[in-house]
Amino acid sequence: MQEIWQAIVKFFNHIWTNLIDWENLWKWFVGFLPKFIGALLIFIIGWWLSGVIANILTKGMAKAKVDQGIRTFLNSCIKVIIKIIVLISALSTLGMNVTTLVAALGTAGVAVGLALKDSLSNFASGVLILFNRIFKVGDFIEIDGEKGTVRRIELMFTTLATADNKRIVIPNSVLTRDMVVNYTAKDIRRQDMSVGVAYGSDILAVKKAILAALHESKMVSWDKEPTIGISSFDDSAITFDIKVWVFTKTFNESRYEINENILSELTKAGIEIPFNQLDVHMVG
Repeated sequence: MQEIWQAIVKFFNHIWTNLIDWENLWKWFVGFLPKFIGALLIFIIGWWLSGVIANILTKGMAKAKVDQGIRTFLNSCIKVIIKIIVLISALSTLGMNVTTLVAALGTAGVAVGLALKDSLSNFASGVLILFNRIFKVGDFIEIDGEKGTVRRIELMFTTLATADNKRIVIPNSVLTRDMVVNYTAKDIRRQDMSVGVAYGSDILAVKKAILAALHESKMVSWDKEPTIGISSFDDSAITFDIKVWVFTKTFNESRYEINENILSELTKAGIEIPFNQLDVHMVG
C-alpha cells in the first residue's frame, strides 16, 4: 500500500515540476486579474444599480399616478433588462466573444418561444391589458358568463374573486380575445326596477311616492334624471318601471334600500301593492 502511495505522490510531483509552465501561468494570471476585477466591479455595481434605477422610475410613475399594475410590470422588466446588459458587459470585460453569446441566446429564445407560444400569448395579452387599461384591480367584470372583482393582474393570468368568494384564474389571452364587460368602468350605473300597484291607484300619486323614495336614498345619483312610467297592465296590477342612476360602488346595496323606501312611501300614500288572489264563488 505504501509503495502505491509513493508512486501516486511521485506522479503528481512530476506533473507539478515538469508539465506546468509556472512562468507563463503567472503572466496569464497577472494579465487576467485586472479584467477579472473590472468584470466583478461591473457585475456588483450594475446589479445594485438595476434595483436603484427601477425604484427611481417606479417612484416617478407613482407620482405621475400610473396604474399600480403597470408600475410593477415595468419595474420587473427594467431590472431584467439592466441585469442582462450588466452580465454581457461583465463577460465582455473578461474577453469573451459576446457576439456569439448573444447569437446563441437569440437562437435559444426563438426555440423557447415556439415551445411556449401559449405562454407568450398570455404575456403579450397581459401587457395589452395593463397599458390599454381594459380594466384594473378592483373592477367588477364579466367574461364568458363568469363575474367577479379583479384581485390581481399578472403577466400570464388575471385573478377574479366572485361574490360568493370563489377564486377564478383566467389566462390573459382569453381576456383579450373574448368580450369583457366592465361593470365598474363608470362612476354611475343604471338600476332597473319595477313595482306593481293596484288598479284604480292614482298614477300621479304613485309617481310622486316613487320619486320621494328615490330622494331619500343617498346612493342615487342625480347627474341623470330617473325615468318612471307604466310598463305593463298585468292580471292583478299596474306595473311601473323605474330606471334610476346610482353610484357604482353601492350598486347592489342601492336596490335593497330603494325597494324599502318605495314600500314605505306607497304605504304612507295609501297606495295598495296587490298580490295574487283567487276569488271562489260558492253555489248552494
